[in-house]
Amino acid sequence: MFLIIAWQSYYNILLKAAKNIKGIDIKIYSAMALEKDEEKLNSALRDIENAKLIFLYRSNETVWEYIEEKIKQGVDAKIICLSHDPSYWLLSNVDKETIAKAYNYLVINGEKNVTNMLKYLLRKCLSFPVEYEEPEKIPWEGIYHPDSKRIFLSIDDYLRWYKPKDAPFVGILFSRHYLINENLELEDLIIRGLEKRGINVIPAFSYSLKDDSLGTKGNDEVVKEFFIDKDGKPRIDAFIKLTSFFLGQKKGSDLQGKDVAEGGVELLKRLSVPCFSPISSYYKTIDEWESEKEGLNQDIGWSIAMPEFEGIIEPILVAAQIQGSDDTRKKTPINDRVEKFLERVIRWIELRRIPPEKRKVAFILHNNPCASVEATVGAGAHLDTLESVARILKRMKEVGYKVRVPEDGKALIKEIMDKKAISEFRWTTVDEIVEKGGAIAFVEKEKYLEWFDELPDKAKKRVIDAWGRPPGEWKDGIPPAMLYDGKIVITGISYGNAICCVQPKRGCAGARCDGQVCKILHDPDVPPPHQYIATYKWISREFGAHVIIHVGTHGNLEFLPGKGTGLSSSCFPDISIDTIPHLYIYNSDNPPEGTIAKRRSYAVLVDHMQTVMTGSGLYEDLEELDRLVSEYEQVKVKDRAKAHALEHIIMDTIKKTNLDKGIKNIDSMSFDEIVREIHGRLSRIRNTQIQDGMHIFGEVPKGERKVDFIYSILRYDMGDGPSIRREVAKMLGYDLAELISNQEKIDEKEKKSYGEILERIDILCKEIIKQVLMEGRDA
Repeated sequence: MFLIIAWQSYYNILLKAAKNIKGIDIKIYSAMALEKDEEKLNSALRDIENAKLIFLYRSNETVWEYIEEKIKQGVDAKIICLSHDPSYWLLSNVDKETIAKAYNYLVINGEKNVTNMLKYLLRKCLSFPVEYEEPEKIPWEGIYHPDSKRIFLSIDDYLRWYKPKDAPFVGILFSRHYLINENLELEDLIIRGLEKRGINVIPAFSYSLKDDSLGTKGNDEVVKEFFIDKDGKPRIDAFIKLTSFFLGQKKGSDLQGKDVAEGGVELLKRLSVPCFSPISSYYKTIDEWESEKEGLNQDIGWSIAMPEFEGIIEPILVAAQIQGSDDTRKKTPINDRVEKFLERVIRWIELRRIPPEKRKVAFILHNNPCASVEATVGAGAHLDTLESVARILKRMKEVGYKVRVPEDGKALIKEIMDKKAISEFRWTTVDEIVEKGGAIAFVEKEKYLEWFDELPDKAKKRVIDAWGRPPGEWKDGIPPAMLYDGKIVITGISYGNAICCVQPKRGCAGARCDGQVCKILHDPDVPPPHQYIATYKWISREFGAHVIIHVGTHGNLEFLPGKGTGLSSSCFPDISIDTIPHLYIYNSDNPPEGTIAKRRSYAVLVDHMQTVMTGSGLYEDLEELDRLVSEYEQVKVKDRAKAHALEHIIMDTIKKTNLDKGIKNIDSMSFDEIVREIHGRLSRIRNTQIQDGMHIFGEVPKGERKVDFIYSILRYDMGDGPSIRREVAKMLGYDLAELISNQEKIDEKEKKSYGEILERIDILCKEIIKQVLMEGRDA
C-alpha cells in the first residue's frame, strides 16, 4: 500500500494524481481532515503499520505529532517527508537524491508533474513497473488572463495582446499555486468585474517567495517588472494583492524580525497607489463563516495581520472554502462580497484621479449618548478635533478644494450648536433642529426604502424589531428617531464640497430615557436606527462623498453589531460605511481599537501625535509643604527647637492638603516616618507626567512644548538602550533605578528626597535637549 498524508493545499492535486495511477492501492488523507475527525486519524495510524511506501507533506496541524510518534515506533516502509521547513525532511529514510527530486516535482506542481512524482517514487522505492517522465518546467511567474490560452512572460507582450482602453489600470498579484491547480474562480471574477466597470487589468502571478535554488523571483521583483515602467513610474492606479506573503519575503526569512515587512513597505511607497488585500479564508467553509458570529479567528494571523504590517487596506472577505467529496476543499468566491470589494476599489481609484476642485469630503465628529451635547460633540482622545477640522479645511482651500472655511474650531462648534446640527433624541425636538438650520438634507421614505431593501433579510428584520418599520415608528413606547414630515432628517453643516456631521446616535429612548441608552453604545446585539443607516447612505449615495473622514478616537461605527473580522453584508459596520473610502484620524497610542476600526469599518488610519506631556510639579499648599519638609531635613539634627516648631506646622499643612487621609496608622507613626511618607507622596506627584493641552492635527510642538514633548519620549528608561535620564543621573553620582524605586528616601549629603533629585535631573535633561535643538538651528 502507498500511503499519502498531506497538507490541505497539496491534498487536492495529490488526490487527482493518485487517481491517474492504476494497479496499486493508494490511500490518501488530508491532515486538516485528520485534525477534525478522530476516527479518520486512527484509520491513518493503522495504515502506517501496513504501508510499504509513505509520502508525507508536513504542515502545522497537531495531528502530525501523532503521525511522527507512530513512525518513530518503527515501520516497515520507505518514507519521503517533505515540508516548507527542510528540518522536517529528516523524517525521511530514503536517499537525499530521491527527496530532492520529489520536492522538485511537487514544488513545480501541476497534475502532470505530481502524477509523475508518484510514479517516480513507486519505481525508485518499490521497483513498481511504471514509467515516469522528468519534471515539466512551468513558468514561476508571468501574466495570466482568462481570455488567453498562453502565459505572458513580459509586460510588453501582454499589452500588445490586451490592447488596453484609455482607462485606469489595476495590478493584481496572485499565487501561482491557484493557476497550476486550476482554481482561479476568484481571480477570474475579479478580473471580469473590473473590466465590466471599464478598468484595465494586469493579472500577475508569482511563486510568492524568492528562492535562489529554484530560480524564483520574489513578489517584489514581480511587482517591479510588471507594475512599474522603465522610467520608474507606476503603470497602475491600484494594486490588489491576493497573497499574504510579504512583498520582499525570501525563502527562510525570519518572520519574527522587526524589519520583515520593510522591503514591501518601501516598494508600496514607490508605487504610491492604494493597495488592497481582500481575504480568502483557508480554514473556514462558506457555510461555517456565514453561521458564526466571531468571523475568521483562525485566519487572522496569516490573512489579516500579516498584510497589515505592509500597510495594506480593505480586509474584506471575498472567498472561503467549499467542502467537496473525499475531503477535498476548494477556494470559492463569495459573489456579493467580491462585488462590495470591487465597488470600493473603484471609488478609491476615483478619489485618486478626481481633481481637488471637484472632490467631496465628509467629516464625521463623534459624540457620546446621554451626556451633555455641548461637552461631547467632537470628543476625541488627546485630539482637539474641532480645531483640527477647521485647519484641515483651511489647508484644503489652499490646495484647490471648493470649500468654505470656519474661522477656527470655536466657530465650527458654535455653528453646529447654533443650528442644532446634531442627531438629538432627548433635549432638542426635530422641529427645532429643522427650524434652526441643522438639517443638511431630508431623505424621502421611498429613497430610504431603496437603500433599506438592499440589506439581507436578517439585517432588515433586526432593525425593524428594534426600531420599527422604515423610516421609523413608535416601538415599545419609544418614538421614531429624527423624522420630520415623514422624512428622515440628516444633520450637518455644509462647507461647499465638504460637510461636517456629528455622528448619528446609536439609539435613544427619547424623553422617557431611563439611562438604558448608555448600554446601546457598544451593544453587540442592538442595530443602529434607521436614521443612522440613512445618514451614511446619504453621504455615500446622495452627497457623493469621495472620502469620509472620522475625526478622533473613537466613534461607534466600528463597534456596530456584526462579525469581528471578515464581515458579511448583514454586518452593520459594512452596511453603514457602504463603498466610501474611509480615513480615520486616530490616536497612535491606541492600536488595539485602531485595529478594530481597520478590520471592521475598512478604515485607513491616519495616526496623530500625542498630547505634549510635562511634569505636573507641585503647586500652592503642596509646594509649601515640600518647602517645609525640606527645611525640616536641614535642621532636625542641628536645631531641635526649630525642628520641633516645624513639626507642628508640617502636620497642620498635611491635614490642610488632605494627605493624611491616605496614610494608614498615621497616629501611631513617628514624625520621621510621616516625613518619609510625605516625601514619597510629594515625589510621585511632582514626577507624574500630565497632559499639556490637546494636540491639533498637523501641529508640531514649538519652543518649551517641543522640549517637553521630546523629553516625554526620551525620559523612559528602556534598560538596554541609551537613556539621557540614566546618563545624567550617573554623572550626578546616582543610580536611576534606585532613585525611581525609593523616591521617599533622603539623600544625606543633599538633604533632599530622591524624588526632588529626580526632578532636578529632569530639569537638566530638558536643558540638554534645548541646547541640542538650538545648535541644530544654528547649523
